[in-house]
Amino acid sequence: MRLPNVIRRISAGTRHAPQRVMRGVQRFTDLRAWQACTVYKKAIYRLIERGVYGNDWKRRGQLEESVAGPPDHIAEGFGRFNPPDFARFTVMARASLMESQSQLEEVTGLMEYLQSPEALRNARRARERRIASRPERLAKRAPRSEPRTPNHEQRTANSEARTPNTELGTEPEHEQSTENPEE
Repeated sequence: MRLPNVIRRISAGTRHAPQRVMRGVQRFTDLRAWQACTVYKKAIYRLIERGVYGNDWKRRGQLEESVAGPPDHIAEGFGRFNPPDFARFTVMARASLMESQSQLEEVTGLMEYLQSPEALRNARRARERRIASRPERLAKRAPRSEPRTPNHEQRTANSEARTPNTELGTEPEHEQSTENPEE
């Protein structure tokens, strides 16, 4: 008895049966690319724990997300059992690795610049310019008629001039007497 062609193909493991992307690889953990990405991820996490980013939580989160992606992409592509899908997810993993590399270069480049003699010279010049221009900035301000913090005698004199003298029996001008003048 002969089997129909479709059943024969399925049982032979050709077109319809799941195929592995690479021969000899049974799990995604056997892939060298996944292993390398996992080692890279752990190294970056150790670097972050040492405090390279300090309190810059946004950059730290971006780096953690970009580093966590590549092993996941490789595992997902392997699980599709389809070579074109595996290739697409491998490209996505590579893109995530490039993103994390860019973020690391940005931080290390900034740190190298801040420690360079050029940065120290620029900071010193900026400080000197700020100090030198202070008298000019103060002169440009409009002069005040009263000092900012008057001494105690001026404060008490000003407060007595503004408040009505209730001891002498005078009332403030804005209040009117409630007595009837005809009585």
